[in-house]
Amino acid sequence: MKKYLLKSRAIFQLEEKIKHYGENAIEEFLCHLKENGTPIIEKLENDPENNLVTFIYKGDKEDKSILFVPDIGLDRFKDNYKDFKMQRIMKTDLWYITYEVRNNLRFVYYFSPNDTLDDNWSDRFCNRVIYDRLSKRVMIFKDENGEEDGKSSYVIMPKSSEDIWSKKIEGVPTGNIEEYKFKSKKLENGRRIRVYTPYEYDKKGKPYGFIVLTDGNDYIEVLSAVETLNNLISSKKIPPIVAIFIDSKEETRGKELKCNDSFCEIITKELISWVRQNYNISDNPEEAIICGLSLGGLTAAYLGLNHSDIFGNVLSQSGYYWYNSEDFVPNEDCWMSTKFKEVNKLPLKFYFDIGVLETKYKIIDTNINLRETLISKGYNVDFQWFNGGHDYLSWGETLANGLISLIGIK
Repeated sequence: MKKYLLKSRAIFQLEEKIKHYGENAIEEFLCHLKENGTPIIEKLENDPENNLVTFIYKGDKEDKSILFVPDIGLDRFKDNYKDFKMQRIMKTDLWYITYEVRNNLRFVYYFSPNDTLDDNWSDRFCNRVIYDRLSKRVMIFKDENGEEDGKSSYVIMPKSSEDIWSKKIEGVPTGNIEEYKFKSKKLENGRRIRVYTPYEYDKKGKPYGFIVLTDGNDYIEVLSAVETLNNLISSKKIPPIVAIFIDSKEETRGKELKCNDSFCEIITKELISWVRQNYNISDNPEEAIICGLSLGGLTAAYLGLNHSDIFGNVLSQSGYYWYNSEDFVPNEDCWMSTKFKEVNKLPLKFYFDIGVLETKYKIIDTNINLRETLISKGYNVDFQWFNGGHDYLSWGETLANGLISLIGIK
């Protein structure tokens, strides 16, 4: 993304209309936005790869400043506030900012009214930003009780790849979901577990391969993982499998998914044992996948490293390999790379994906480092890029890519 220094056609035309028609022009413009949504995307002459994208914020006349906050990687914000400060449209309560954006991207964005312009971008993203109320593209997040837990506005650029697998397709046979309350003495709190079984699941036939996914509620409610499984199985892209979704708790997620041996033991010794007693799943590691996103991707690799006797496949989505243990002395490798270098090659296959808009030092560099380490050890590694950031806009579809890569029917 590059800030566009000239006024877009849409803003220039609006200002001309305001000069002639005053408040009527503003009302007409707002009606157009409510009908069509924001941002405003315009073509760039003689540029087939980029579009002009203008973001609009409606505030009130007391607003002193508005900061535009796209979720495009923390390293892109350093000492760069001028590129994200919105401009007021004349003396109205409307603000705008225009960028030149690659037309195959998708990304999340927010606004931060009257921002203090400090350097704490993590706090800004987590606690201070608001979504675009004029946008028709809004993700709604829910907690484990189904209550709204936040909103994000987002952009899908005109040439962004279409989602194929992570959407409901009419006529596709659907699997079944069963819900349980899972408890362990090693868990600080109980946990909801949901188990997906494919259409025409057979309790006594050939055992099924399976996948375990942390952040289970996000995979089901936001990333449409159940629809993805239904579609892939129906299309014979993958064999019928069982999926075990483990919810995360906001207050304990950071502790549990940072290479936590107790949490990993709960999965490998308690959860898998319980699933084997109640469902017809294989004991062949080649038919078992451990999957997660961000910190869950880190945990997936850690479980593969320590429990390849259970999981023969690691599906890591934007894995947070910037993690270091307390006793780790930083060097040219990330911590996870050093762990794999310390052991002989294990019977594991890997699928990694990361976004081109992710934070370079935290996600991109560490994922590439781990990939190079694994390849040097002789592992089968499928490493894919997607045209997005560290958000939920791409992980649903790339989950399908990972499943096809690891257990796809040839």
